[in-house]
Amino acid sequence: MTACGGGSSPSGGASNTPLPGSSPRPAEAKGAGKLLIAGPDGIAEFDVGSKSSKPLIKPPQDNSYVLDPDVSADGAMVAFVVQPPPKVTGKNYDAGSDVWVANRDGSGQRAVFTHDTPNQLVRFPQWEDAGHLIAIVQEIGTTGGNTSVTYTLERIDVASGQREHLLENVLAFGLSPDRKTVVYAKLLPGTGETLETMPLASAKVGATGNVIVGPDENLAPFNAPRYSPDGTKIAFASADQTGARADQRYVTARGFAPPQRPPLDGLPEDIWTVPAAGGGRPQRVADLKEDLPWLTWNGDGTRIYVIGSAALYDVNLNSGGVAHIGEGAFHGQVTWTP
Repeated sequence: MTACGGGSSPSGGASNTPLPGSSPRPAEAKGAGKLLIAGPDGIAEFDVGSKSSKPLIKPPQDNSYVLDPDVSADGAMVAFVVQPPPKVTGKNYDAGSDVWVANRDGSGQRAVFTHDTPNQLVRFPQWEDAGHLIAIVQEIGTTGGNTSVTYTLERIDVASGQREHLLENVLAFGLSPDRKTVVYAKLLPGTGETLETMPLASAKVGATGNVIVGPDENLAPFNAPRYSPDGTKIAFASADQTGARADQRYVTARGFAPPQRPPLDGLPEDIWTVPAAGGGRPQRVADLKEDLPWLTWNGDGTRIYVIGSAALYDVNLNSGGVAHIGEGAFHGQVTWTP
């Protein structure tokens, strides 16, 4: 499957330099680490050095999906999302998702939060500490005949499954290396999305964050925002809104539904970085034109790995090169681990 087409350089938007070259150097085998990649067959472990892959976590039942892997700071556990088959009971339809954890080798799989209302979707869990996960919970409500969707950043207790509301209107997020700061894509009615940061201890409903990428940069959406290992930069996937846009008939959902392959791809997204402290303009580091790509940094911050529909990419931030190092996964997710 080919990557999304279209797109052009910004005019009055974010800076598009440096752009990647076409002759990158491959990752060094020593200490290159591994990638956990969620695709249609479950979560696979990809060895960056040898370019070999093996299954790690399979869907627990037929017609289910395993999504959003994240490895704990000590490397002992993996958190992930299970999307079970939809259930139809009378006139009720339920396509919700649940949060599971497992040992790093894939053993000991267990649910830690099972959705408690129909069509409640829990996505993108990330370890805050050994006992808590941060995740986004999407819920659909109806008031006066009107349907509304809420996206809430929440803390989930791994032992009890209890949830704590943190921030509203959050579509994507990432935690800093010390787990003390959160970067998040905030949905603003009428103006689109902004990329903001906030101390996690201050994350309460109604709190105001520090905007590091505003609407004036003409970038949206903000997918997979991730801090660099040293905490100084944030990488994210986004589409240049000043460029060509996909036919709206084929723009895919934000990634809160099971990964069904559409006739065509959606908005063409590239990979960008921005200073985590704010005050700097986004820089495009990989011109990919992918549909909902997902990214992760390597251990020393010299590379960004991206999973897209067309390929698994190695973005070398030192040379500016981009290499295809593996197969893609439609609307997949990826995380790096030693």
